[in-house]
Amino acid sequence: MSSPPERPTSKPVILFSSGATSYELVRYLGSSSTGEVLLARRRYAEVLGAPVIIKRLQEPADAVARARLLEEFKLIIQLNHPCIAQVFLVRMHEGSPYVVMEHVDGISLESLLNFSAMRRVPLSEEFAAYVVAEVADALFHAHTLCDSQGRPLGIIHRDVSPRNIHIGTRGHVKLTDFSVAYSTMEGRLSTVGPLLKGDIAYSSPEYLMLQPLDARSDLFSLGVVLLELVTGRHLLDLPEVEEAMLLAGPPSTVQAALESEEQSWVPAPQMAMRMERFRSEHVERATQTLSAPMRAIVTRALQREPPERFQSGKELRDELWSFLGGQGRCFGHREAEREISRVRGEAVRRGSGAEIPEEESSSNTPDGGSRKPRP
Repeated sequence: MSSPPERPTSKPVILFSSGATSYELVRYLGSSSTGEVLLARRRYAEVLGAPVIIKRLQEPADAVARARLLEEFKLIIQLNHPCIAQVFLVRMHEGSPYVVMEHVDGISLESLLNFSAMRRVPLSEEFAAYVVAEVADALFHAHTLCDSQGRPLGIIHRDVSPRNIHIGTRGHVKLTDFSVAYSTMEGRLSTVGPLLKGDIAYSSPEYLMLQPLDARSDLFSLGVVLLELVTGRHLLDLPEVEEAMLLAGPPSTVQAALESEEQSWVPAPQMAMRMERFRSEHVERATQTLSAPMRAIVTRALQREPPERFQSGKELRDELWSFLGGQGRCFGHREAEREISRVRGEAVRRGSGAEIPEEESSSNTPDGGSRKPRP
């Protein structure tokens, strides 16, 4: 990959053009395992448009990799849901793929969980139910999307994690970054193998064991997010899970072969060992302080076996809506906006001069890899 672009001078830096529209660099946001992330603005003639996020991906190594990449983005560009950050354009330029995506001005759950840890109080059950229900609805759209001939596309996000869930400045939820999405559509190039994609700290048991995936894999990942929101604790960092892993001995042959595209807080083989040894009773202990309805939702979402979990995003969404008092939704974007403001304020007060996590203003700002779960 090229080095980070220099800070723009008085002359605009045009990344590329598509028809009469040019994409002008605003600033370099960072890099991830898949490429660089840039903040840009669309320019039509002399008129500047709204900001967008541009991912400049690594040049495909060969024709097969190029075909797979084009397949992936032909799928995700069809997504159209109010809780999914839209992909506007995919363009090859000078050998590198550029993906133009919706910019979400707000905060990621990653940053919000950091604020929550600073104040030493989890997010409210109502806030967690609202956010996770919105994401579940977005996933249901992706999971059930069909092509023009009515054939299911079988899209699986594979990277449902706090960094890819954003809340806009008005409290609206957006699921971002389908760049490592997988499809079960017949005839599609398979990408399942020992090189794992996305943030493996939120991966499902079946993904870490290289087993076939379906939509319920994403719902397990969303369950890990829900547990962290309402307890402040990460599933694979529970003391009982770590103890069970340490008593288990060396990793299996399959586990030892695992690698991750992105750095996590423990290596992929150890993450798989932790996942193999977590049990429902560990979740039950971690959720003892929750209300009975929320505890039941979290426990079901984190069942090891897919048939025992929620079977669709719609089913999980409806259960969370019921928790919130039915489809009248007594907690919505305005209440979410107020809770975010309160959590941030309390974190700043408790920080007493300590370094405050930087609030993200883009929908896909890299965070340098998965962090160790919060205390």
